[in-house]
Formats: sequence, structure tokens, C-alpha cells
Amino acid sequence: MRRAVVLDSTPIIVGSVSGETGVEVFAPPGVVEEVLNTTSEFQRTRVEALLSSGAIKVRNPQRSSVERVSRSLNREERERASKADVEVLALSLELTEEGYSVLLISDDLLVQRAAARLGITCKGVKYIHRSGV
Repeated sequence: MRRAVVLDSTPIIVGSVSGETGVEVFAPPGVVEEVLNTTSEFQRTRVEALLSSGAIKVRNPQRSSVERVSRSLNREERERASKADVEVLALSLELTEEGYSVLLISDDLLVQRAAARLGITCKGVKYIHRSGV
């Protein structure tokens, strides 16, 4: 089975992106935009190097996946969720449906809770939430 890691902004910002053999690393455009717009020049340079080397693959989730994730969120979550939050969940869902074993890395509790409801394994940089919890 193919393995994938989907990154939210925190692991990229704190530099906890490591290449593991046989694992593809993805981030949606909203996450990349968020990171590049909120970090220091040094961090932007590091992130741009990761992107240009192909260590992180930028992939836009399909509109249908974004809509499915949006429908799975309750009213309060929809109001609080950023574009990047919805995209990272949608991309994780898509990759799972394509046959990848997916690990979503996010410290955002909204993302972690939604991932658990969607059956996506999610690990935080500080703590872990697994699907079904």
C-alpha cells in the first residue's frame, strides 16, 4: 500500500518535515499560502526549498472532496475552519480513497476532530488523535 503524509501548516513552520523512504508528502495550496504569508524570511526560504526539491508535493483537492468535508463540519466548525483546514482534510480524504495509507499531521484541534469523524488518522506535533477516537 502506498503511504502518504498530509501536512497542515504547523509541521512545516516548526520544521518537522522529514523524508521517509516510500512515503509521499503532500500539502494543499491553502496550507502553503498560509505558511509563506505568516513566516520569517528564513522559514520562507526553507519552505520554498522543500517545495522546489519535490520533498513536499502541492496538490489541490477536488471540489467534490472540499464540499464533502464542508458538509461533515457542524455549523460552528464551518464558521471557524479556514480554507487551509478544509483543504487539508479534503486532500487527506481523497488520498485515502485513492488507496493511500494516510497520516494527517496537524496541531489544529478542529482539524483533528474532523479527521477522526472522517476516519483519517491524524497526529499532532504535540499529541495524537487516531480515527475512531
